[in-house]
Amino acid sequence: MVGVGVAEGGGGAAPEGYYGEYYPPEYYVPPEMCPHPQHPQHAHMCTVHADYGGMPVVTSATMMQPILQPVMDESMRHFLLPHHQPHPHHAQPHPHHAPHHQPPPHHQPQHHYGPTNGAAGPQHYYSASYPHYHHVPPHMQHSPPPPVYQKDERTQRQYSKLKQKLERKHNSRNNGIEINSGASTPSLSPRKDLNGVGGGSGGASSGAWSEGEGSSAGASIQGDDDNDTQALLDLISATRTPQVSDMTPTSALVQWNSPLPEDVTLPNVELTYDLLLGDRGRYKAIYSGPSLSCRVRDLRPGCEYSVCLQIRAGELTGAASEAATFRAPAAPPERMAPARITQRARTSILLRWPSAVDNGAKVTHYVLEMDSGEGFVEITRPRTRQHTVNNLLPQTRYRFRVAAINECGRGEWSEETVVWTAGSPPPAPPPPELLSAQSTSLTLTWQRRSDEEFTLQMDDTARGHGFLPVYSGPDDIYVCEGLRRATDYRFRLRCETTDGQGPWSIEVSYRTSPERPGPPGRPFARGKIHSRAFRLRWDPPAEDGGAAVESYTLELDGGEGFDCAYRGPEREAHCDRLLPGTAYRARVRCANAAGESEWSASETIATEATCPGACAAPEPAGPARATLLPVRWRAPACEGGSPLTEYRLEVADDDGGVRLAHSGLETECTVRELLPGREYRAWVTACNRVGPGPPSPSLRFTTAPAPPDAPDAPSVRIESPRSALVEWTAPTDNGAPILHFRVEMSATNVDDAYSEVYRGAETCCHVGKLVPFTPYFFRVCATNSAGRGAWSAIRDALTPRAAPAAPAALRHESTADSLHLTWRSPASHGADILKYRVEVDDMAFETDGPTAERLVEGLSPDTVYRVRVAAFNELGLGAWSEEARASTRPRPPAPPVLRCAQTAHNYIRLEWDGRMEGAVYCVEMRAPEAKEFRPVYRGSARSCKVKKLREATTYTFRIRASEERAGRGAWSGPVSASTAQAPPPALRPPALALTSPRTALVAWDAVDDAEYVLQCTRGKDTVFKDTYSGSATSFVLEELEAGSEVGARVCAVRGGLAGAWSAAARLAVPAAAAPRARRPRPARALHPRHAALLMAAGFLLLAVLVAVLVQRLVEPRP
Repeated sequence: MVGVGVAEGGGGAAPEGYYGEYYPPEYYVPPEMCPHPQHPQHAHMCTVHADYGGMPVVTSATMMQPILQPVMDESMRHFLLPHHQPHPHHAQPHPHHAPHHQPPPHHQPQHHYGPTNGAAGPQHYYSASYPHYHHVPPHMQHSPPPPVYQKDERTQRQYSKLKQKLERKHNSRNNGIEINSGASTPSLSPRKDLNGVGGGSGGASSGAWSEGEGSSAGASIQGDDDNDTQALLDLISATRTPQVSDMTPTSALVQWNSPLPEDVTLPNVELTYDLLLGDRGRYKAIYSGPSLSCRVRDLRPGCEYSVCLQIRAGELTGAASEAATFRAPAAPPERMAPARITQRARTSILLRWPSAVDNGAKVTHYVLEMDSGEGFVEITRPRTRQHTVNNLLPQTRYRFRVAAINECGRGEWSEETVVWTAGSPPPAPPPPELLSAQSTSLTLTWQRRSDEEFTLQMDDTARGHGFLPVYSGPDDIYVCEGLRRATDYRFRLRCETTDGQGPWSIEVSYRTSPERPGPPGRPFARGKIHSRAFRLRWDPPAEDGGAAVESYTLELDGGEGFDCAYRGPEREAHCDRLLPGTAYRARVRCANAAGESEWSASETIATEATCPGACAAPEPAGPARATLLPVRWRAPACEGGSPLTEYRLEVADDDGGVRLAHSGLETECTVRELLPGREYRAWVTACNRVGPGPPSPSLRFTTAPAPPDAPDAPSVRIESPRSALVEWTAPTDNGAPILHFRVEMSATNVDDAYSEVYRGAETCCHVGKLVPFTPYFFRVCATNSAGRGAWSAIRDALTPRAAPAAPAALRHESTADSLHLTWRSPASHGADILKYRVEVDDMAFETDGPTAERLVEGLSPDTVYRVRVAAFNELGLGAWSEEARASTRPRPPAPPVLRCAQTAHNYIRLEWDGRMEGAVYCVEMRAPEAKEFRPVYRGSARSCKVKKLREATTYTFRIRASEERAGRGAWSGPVSASTAQAPPPALRPPALALTSPRTALVAWDAVDDAEYVLQCTRGKDTVFKDTYSGSATSFVLEELEAGSEVGARVCAVRGGLAGAWSAAARLAVPAAAAPRARRPRPARALHPRHAALLMAAGFLLLAVLVAVLVQRLVEPRP
């Protein structure tokens, strides 16, 4: 078992991601997966091995056995407790996590580095980032530090050279000396080829530190990089054996020293310590980080382990140190598995249990305790792993538990084992009962009395083996299969419980059912085959199924499915009432006590052909009509064994005449050319190749009656201008008596215009209410039970002239003393209307000409009159119109007295007296410049308010009343009313302007024929005070206070009426002016265009000067 390491010193922080060669990244437990996130100092817990799961970190020092008092850094409050469930990140081991049989001499994986290990020297074991009093448990604060190992002479010399080299580099940089042409060189560079350095021997390759002097220090340092690397490799390879202390049965504290001197640091290089734990010769890395101590967890008590240390500086890895071997202290045994019950009796129980894990110390004996209901009591301390408990009570519940003891103490108690002692064996059960029997199985059932098992035995007497068990179990039903048909079997039953086996039950015998027999032989004909009968015979079945055949069933199929023809014990049957010329399929089956067999193979037997049988009487396919009848019939029950060739339908009437109406294979036809209302007989005969069969029974039917024929044209005799006599002769009734005649008349000879004027059994009728001097057209038809016959020919007639008809639509319009009557002109009946006569009660009036209106005057108001009208032509007075009632209206209401109730500058309120209920009043007004009155109010109120009028203006008003029945009354006399003078309108805010430092001018708008009032407020006074009153539109305010504020408002007054105040206008009076200082005039910015011109001029001047200078230099000197 490989432990888990937890850093406890050296910087107090873990590297960010080093997992070593034996730990893939998924084995790392991130901080957020820590089981105790409330302790942020646990974030540097090292990698956990996958074989043993994760360990939660706790912050309690009481869980550690205070064997030693370590004095490491302040982070030693980190402990690991064993987990029963593995961490989800550690559940599956990595496939490359192979075991090693010795500590790996050298490995250089890709690493992530943590903080620099320069916080302490070899003798310092406490992190500088944690106070000592904060993290060290109380029982660890006085332990001595680990011993400081003295280095040999060679190591001391290497330390001195390295220290001098570092100091020279530091001084060179401080003095400004550039090395390698200004490019900085790392102080320590890893070798590109270590040539096996860092192997198991830990030896160093050749090469030493060289020291440069003076100004050539930079060149010397760069030239000695390889020597520096080798020196550093030798330094980290000279690792002392780590020290193991503070051991518990499951953990140990491992400490080691830093290889660097106390006052030497490696710039840009971090030392990483890899701790390897060996178990049975195989080493695995359990910690990697900058700390100088590690707590190893999850050790097995009493087992021997070894640890060694490797140091890495950057990409260089030193050799592993010598292994330190230690043994974990022993511990009490682990918890045992519960005891098993191997034997149980009425008064004793035999218990056995597996061996316990001794945890490094041999188990000396076991402790067994029992609880019979009063608590656990120790009953024995056996050295073996089994024990028999005697002197128990029958059928009693007991609980047992066991624990192991070694020299370190007693382990935990096992889980409890609950057991009951045995009781008395059960009595003999009732015999099994038969639930169902089959040909190869028997289903048996029995009663269950308690929690017990059953044993069922069966005896097959034919085999002679006696009773043999067929079932054993807790079920109360069983199916015995694989039996023989129709065979007797004996059974017996026994119960068995935990208390023992009971006696056998009474023996019972049951018999299996027989099977169905096999199919009989194929039936065959015996004797001559007739047209309607034959005899069949068959052989018995080859297998009867264990029971005698009781009956046979014969079925025949003549084309419509098999029907039973015979059922009985005989093997021969006579079949009759067959159809001639028909092929019959015959099959037979037999039956015994088990059931019916399968059908035999079928045999086909054909009867001889003969004439077809008689068809059934034909049937009407629809109702009989006057001249035809649809008829149908069915095929004969027997076609004689030959296909039919035709059907013959014959029809005979009452006179005895017979005729062939149809011949063919169809089974329906329509019999035509019949007479309405006659009785007929019809029959059908079927024929085949042998000949015709007998005729069917006759169908008797009577054709339906037809409507009567059309009568002759009627004769019309005019008796008066308004009546005529119509006569006609009766037509043929077509098999049904005529029920009635129907006479129709029309004035236009259009089919849709005819109307019925008579219906009855007589052959004449009187037609009245005719219109004089009008042509009429008449037609007649007869109707019987079959329907209406055709119309006769049309007969026309013209009535003579007559007096006018009665006027219609008499209407009237009434006033209080007159009626205006109107009506619609009536028909003149061949002579023009000359005039109308109007009767109003007892008074008669005539119109002047044929005008259809008349004004009747001189009537009384509110009176009802009876009115009627008649027309005159040359033939006399026509008929009076219907009498109507007309009433005159009441007299119109008189106009009320109109008076002015209230006036204002923009409205006038009018009132009047109204005593009529339901009266509506109309008020009209005329303005001074208007010519006509216009309505201003209409309603039933007795007052109105006329708005939006002009001030100081006179208006004229009039009124009238109207009533729904009496109408509108007369207008009243005109009434004048004038509006009052209006106050002047509100003025706009006055204008304020300073005319001098202490005077201000106030001006406002002018209003016609008005005076003005000015109010002002000065300074802090917020109350307006009258300042001016007069007709002027301006005013000058004097002696104003400097630095104050002046407010002013004004209103107009006209005719003693003051208008609204205007809004206040305010003016701030400036303070006394101070001497004004002269401001310096800002410099004007140069315009971009001017700047461009100046630059161009400067360049031009410079070009000229250069040209002159060049000319002087080029010209030769004299």
